[in-house]
Amino acid sequence: MTTPEPAIRMIDLNETLLLVVLDQSGVMRTSTRGMCSRVAALLRGLADQIENDHPPFPCDWDEARDTPAPAERPAEPLPTDGAQLDFAAKVWTDGTGHPWDLSVSWRDAVDVLWRWTGRLDGTGVPLMLADDGVEVEPLDVIRAVVGPIAPAGEGE
Repeated sequence: MTTPEPAIRMIDLNETLLLVVLDQSGVMRTSTRGMCSRVAALLRGLADQIENDHPPFPCDWDEARDTPAPAERPAEPLPTDGAQLDFAAKVWTDGTGHPWDLSVSWRDAVDVLWRWTGRLDGTGVPLMLADDGVEVEPLDVIRAVVGPIAPAGEGE
């Protein structure tokens, strides 16, 4: 008869240089072994990495598993069957019925702003221009490659 693997591995603080525990309520506990400045630098770098990897919309990490995607991000991919463009209102409705406001700029996950060019590609998807003024991509390609995307703030 074999013994099952324990569900929780015991942590030996004598062999661990840094331990950070964050519980469901957001309470953090740390344990270090006299390396304060190195730990502080490590945690600053980790915080920068987490901020840089964060999508451009608010989230609640505690509820992320149970929360549906924000309205700006309907389920992938964007079907074009049945998509419609209201040119006057600058609203494109994808095949799921989700409206996209093309009068605003959209920010992708790598912090690039995209604006509608006023044209559609061959499949009927809005063509978007990057803030560099050079790169043009369909909205669905932007979402697939550098998504998620979200409306940018006022004045952008």
